[in-house]
Amino acid sequence: MRGLLVCFMLAVSALVAAEDSILSKIKRESFEYDLQKSEVEAKKLHDSWINPINMIYSDTKSDQYGLNQKSKSFKIVVDQPIFKSGGIYFAIKYADATREYTKLAVQENKKALILQAVDLLYSYKKSSLQIKKQRLLIENSRIDVIRKKEQYLAGLIDGSFLDQAILNKNMNEIALLDLQSALEDIKKGFEDISDRNIEDLEPPRFKLIELNSFLKRNIAIRRASQEAMAKKYFSKMTVARYLPSLSVTASYNSQEISGSFFMPPGRESYKEYGFKITMPLFDINSFRNVESTKIDYLKAELAVMDFKRSQNNLYKNVIRKLRLLDKKIELTREDIKLYRSLLEDTKTLFLAGEKTEYDVKTLENSLKIKKIDLKIYDIEKQRAIVQLYKKVM
Repeated sequence: MRGLLVCFMLAVSALVAAEDSILSKIKRESFEYDLQKSEVEAKKLHDSWINPINMIYSDTKSDQYGLNQKSKSFKIVVDQPIFKSGGIYFAIKYADATREYTKLAVQENKKALILQAVDLLYSYKKSSLQIKKQRLLIENSRIDVIRKKEQYLAGLIDGSFLDQAILNKNMNEIALLDLQSALEDIKKGFEDISDRNIEDLEPPRFKLIELNSFLKRNIAIRRASQEAMAKKYFSKMTVARYLPSLSVTASYNSQEISGSFFMPPGRESYKEYGFKITMPLFDINSFRNVESTKIDYLKAELAVMDFKRSQNNLYKNVIRKLRLLDKKIELTREDIKLYRSLLEDTKTLFLAGEKTEYDVKTLENSLKIKKIDLKIYDIEKQRAIVQLYKKVM
């Protein structure tokens, strides 16, 4: 178990290093701004229960009753709830849960982009190997054309065999062009998200994560859990809206009056302070609002269970892919042993004059092709494992 954990941490370190070495500066800064914004929005939400302190200033003139009446007033007013039947506490907890949910969403998007860059890097290496393999296939097909031409001219075969050999060579050459075009597309896709030269990079190596670690550190599951928690607290906040609320009130007032028919001219200032208790007595939608938020919470809880199931299925799917690739690797290694044996025998027969140089070259190329296949299967295994690292913290 300790060995698996060490392998897991090393692989995670490789992915973190990949972020700095693969993602472009613009992409990294963009994600940093996303995190900063999520933090600012979370702080706003955290303190949203604190009401503003308001200032009111008015300057009025009136000629009512034929008088030149003037009035100036200045107020500073505070109306701050200090108890909302748990609503303040749940508002703070809701803000904290929302903050974590948003941060995890940014991290998940960041991981997805890193994975995309790593996968493009693997795809580039795979396509490069496929191009080498295709060139070997072209070389073998050209040898086959030469041999078929000699056989045709010697009257050993009819023209259809030569035509088929030429067609096969042409198809292999067209396939090479398609692979080269695909390689350029991969390179372009990588350059869109990275400042590095794809040809100078080696993709990081990853070890298979143990299932429990994968589920425990899974970003998607954690994000769904945080969303469910946020909706739970929001449901409780909604209930608190229809319960008693206690607020403290205070104000500072300053007033200056002149020319009034009812009041003598003068200036005065005074303070007011106290408290108030409020509670909605009737709201036709109160029960519906509470029930709606409760349903949202219950649905979010189901989403957590659904994410756990889907992530568990993802892990199983990767394991199945790895097993199939291991079988392909095993079969390819058996083919390599067979080609090596045939090559040695053919070289012996070539020295004895019973086989041609074309026979030797064809088998040498076929052996090289099988070795390339092993490297391609190894890349496919890495690409399968990387799908898991997209989801872990």
